Order: sequence, then structure tokens, then C-alpha cells
Amino acid sequence: MTAAVMTDRPAAYTPPANYKLSAAGLLRSEWTKLWSLRSTWIVLLCAVVFSAGLGALIASSVPSDQASGGAGAALDFSMAGISLASVFVAVLGILTVTGEYTTGSIRSTMSAAPRRVSVLWAKAAVYGAVVAVLFGVMVFLTFFMTQAIFSGTDLGGVSLAGDGVLRALLGYTAMIVYLALLALGIGSILRNSAGSIGFYIGVIMILPQLATLLPWNWVADVTPYAPGNVSNTLLMVDPGGANLSVGESWLWMGIWLVVTYGLAGVLLKRRDV
Repeated sequence: MTAAVMTDRPAAYTPPANYKLSAAGLLRSEWTKLWSLRSTWIVLLCAVVFSAGLGALIASSVPSDQASGGAGAALDFSMAGISLASVFVAVLGILTVTGEYTTGSIRSTMSAAPRRVSVLWAKAAVYGAVVAVLFGVMVFLTFFMTQAIFSGTDLGGVSLAGDGVLRALLGYTAMIVYLALLALGIGSILRNSAGSIGFYIGVIMILPQLATLLPWNWVADVTPYAPGNVSNTLLMVDPGGANLSVGESWLWMGIWLVVTYGLAGVLLKRRDV
């Protein structure tokens, strides 16, 4: 009887010998995993609402007799919530990776995609695209909304055609995408949610700011090249007085991402899941 029952059980599924997971299939898999989590919706919604809401709140609280300073000041007020919202995005980027290690589902992911590094690239591509689209739209909507609030003041006459305005707005989008990808890479290296979030906030965000308080000149020369600071030039309407040029800012953002994902890829290949 036992033998009969055992023979009635379906055999384990064995994929065809020529089975190959395509890049499109891997991207669809990561897209499904990202949006199937309630935390994705909640965190991204909070980030967008926080960014736009804080920008509008600050813009509406500026007295009309003090609303001056040109395009640079207008964008500073409008985008005041972007830097803080980047923390939400970074935390979600970390959880996108570390959540699978916590639940153990990473084993299934790596079994379906033996080329482990391709999983890392797929996660980065999907998450980076989502953040780019979402915050690209949010940045421009916030700009036009705050310009309506500033109507009738010196800050209300800023146009996208103005010198450096469009570049700065795109720079805000690029900055938040860069930090999102950097955080995802850190999560891939450390594989622990609390440790990765602590490292990102402590080392990437806080340490460069604290370092400027040290009485050594070389520290002031080095901190502009810190991972969390290299995108600052992109946010300026007039980057003439910045420590890094626009080109150097893009270059160093690329360098830090290559270093982070290079290390993450090497560790992903060598470590057990």
C-alpha cells in the first residue's frame, strides 16, 4: 500500500536540458518580486509625498518680502525634501536584497539563475528604473507646483530654459537614483538589513559631515570625493564654486558604483548563499 501511494506521487519537476533563463525573464522576475511586497508601495509613496509635501510646505512658508535669490534659491526651497526622501529610497534598495537573505528565498533565486551576478544586475536595473521614473516625474511636478506658490515673487520667475535649471532638476533625479543603487550594492555586500542600513546612514550620510569638523586641511580636500557627496555638484544651478565640476561629479559617481558592484559581484560568486 505504501509503495502504491509513493508511486502515485508526481515526480519532481526537472527543467529541460536546454533550459536557459533569459535576461527578460530575469528582469520580469525581479519586477514581480519588487512590486509584490507591500513595503515597496508604502516606502515609495512616503518618499514621494514627503519630498513634494515638504517642498510645497517650505515654499509656502517663505515670506514674500524674503522670496529672493534667483533660480538657485528657488530650487533649494523646492527640493528641500529630496535629500531626506533619499533615505527612504536607500532603505528600500537595501531591503530589496537583504529581505531575500532574511527569508531564505535567495536560495530559490540563485537556483533559478545560477549566474549569480546576473541577479544583482537585474535587481539594480529594475530598482534603478523605478526610482528614475518615479522621482523624475516627482521632481518636475514639485518644481512647477512650487513655482505656482512663488508666483508674484522673485523666486516665481524661474523657467526650465534658464541657465542651469533643467540640468539641476535632472541632477536631483540622478542623485537619488545613484544613492538608491549605491544602497542596493551595499545591501548585496553586507547581506544584513540592520547592518546595511546602519552602514549607509553612518558612513555614507553622517561621517562625511562629521569629518568636516576635524582640524585637518586634507580632510576638507578629501570629503568632496566621499560616496555621499560626489553628486552635490549636480544639484547646483551655478556649479562654478563647487569642489568638483559636473563632469568630475558624474565620473566619481560612476567610480563608486563600479567599486561597490564589483565587490558585491565578487562576494556573490565566492560566498555561499
